[in-house]
Amino acid sequence: MTTYNDIINYFQENESVFNECIEEIDSYNGYLNDSRYYPMEELGLYFSEVDPIELLNRAFYGHDESYHTDEYGQKHYEAFNPNREYFSFNGYGNLVSSDEKDYSGFLDEYFINALIENRGNLYCIDENEELSSMFDDLENENA
Repeated sequence: MTTYNDIINYFQENESVFNECIEEIDSYNGYLNDSRYYPMEELGLYFSEVDPIELLNRAFYGHDESYHTDEYGQKHYEAFNPNREYFSFNGYGNLVSSDEKDYSGFLDEYFINALIENRGNLYCIDENEELSSMFDDLENENA
């Protein structure tokens, strides 16, 4: 008997599979909204038609995901770093650099349900035997 928690635990232990699934559903229906990570080498593709000053401003007003905490518990982020692996956008459209993709805030029952609802349009589940079996089991229990 597979539960939502079993699938969540599987994704926590297999981060690359989770990242593949969440990015695939995002490509299909925009699940992540503006929270997607992109390879840093693709930065020029997103800004090829943009004034260079705008790109510089987005980097200047952006930040790196690494931070330190001061004595008052306030987070202080480092400056945007183009030497990182990935970039994303913050809520203002400014650039955020990172060496890791962190989609952990999306790993919940809503995400699992979105995968179930869109499974016919996704490949990531059925390409993975263990994951496919867990989703089959969960869907059969809820049928």
